[in-house]
Amino acid sequence: MELNPEEGLEEEIRVQRGLPSNVRKEDKPLFNEWLQSSFIIQPCWVLNDALILQDTVFSWKEMKFFASHTHVYGLGVLPLGKRVLNCAFRKWRTIESGIWIKDEWSANYFHWMTDCLPRIWQGLEKGVTGQVILHESYQKLPFVSQSLKLLGIKAVFYSSFENLKVKKLVLTSRTAVFPHFHPEYTLETRNRLSNISRTPHRKIYISRSLAPKRRVLNEKEVELCLNKKGFEIYHAEKLSVKKQIELMGETAIFISLHGAALTNMLFLPMGSKVVELRNHEDDQNQCYFNLANVLGHEYYYTLNEGTEKDTILANFKVDVESLENLVDQLIKE
Repeated sequence: MELNPEEGLEEEIRVQRGLPSNVRKEDKPLFNEWLQSSFIIQPCWVLNDALILQDTVFSWKEMKFFASHTHVYGLGVLPLGKRVLNCAFRKWRTIESGIWIKDEWSANYFHWMTDCLPRIWQGLEKGVTGQVILHESYQKLPFVSQSLKLLGIKAVFYSSFENLKVKKLVLTSRTAVFPHFHPEYTLETRNRLSNISRTPHRKIYISRSLAPKRRVLNEKEVELCLNKKGFEIYHAEKLSVKKQIELMGETAIFISLHGAALTNMLFLPMGSKVVELRNHEDDQNQCYFNLANVLGHEYYYTLNEGTEKDTILANFKVDVESLENLVDQLIKE
């Protein structure tokens, strides 16, 4: 017998946010449309004898693919047909149970921490199983294995050369529509992983100088400025997940350019000061502003000259004078 979602309905989540702590009147239009938001999440299913074909899920009972749960924008008829043909001659393996938690964005630190881990909390609520199902490629991602180990979550991996039959599959949905976050599940991630100091005192800047894109063009100038203010300089690429969590737990002021390192605000003490170095006039890339609001942090920003309007593709010349003035203000507080 197929187990349907408990409610069987989509759920609407409504979110209210506050403006940045240092917002200027002329910058309010960058944030205003994000102060009140809502999004819809799909129900979580428990499926008997579900089939995992490549990167999506099929149920004989429902006679449907659950592409809306396995892909951010779903899959059309042609892509689904290709998957059926590709999987037709692959060997089959049967496992007892597992939780599906991924989509095509999941092999990324930000999306793993803010999308996949919340899906684990959603899946565990069903009380069916405590293990997740992942493609074998996730074994090559240190942040995946390290975070699962810290959480005590077991993973079952499958290869590209096999199909899986899962006797009881917990098929989670994305718990929020990007760039939003589910408040309850996001706080659950912090509660399960964070290691908060009673006396957070460190001032941390995480540099993107080792990143392939979205770099600070005047990095040395920025680091010199922050070093003089007592900031420690780190590269996230050189730190284990455990070390990043421990570092954030002792941090009072955290600065970084728009990028995955800012995801680590998840592990800051509530009420910490987060500074995002943003692209000038960018009113679309609000994921870290939104995340800071969910976590109860004080969010600050500076606007900086990007080489392109698209923040994701741009490199930046940081306005060091504005950054220094802001840091002086934060230290005095």
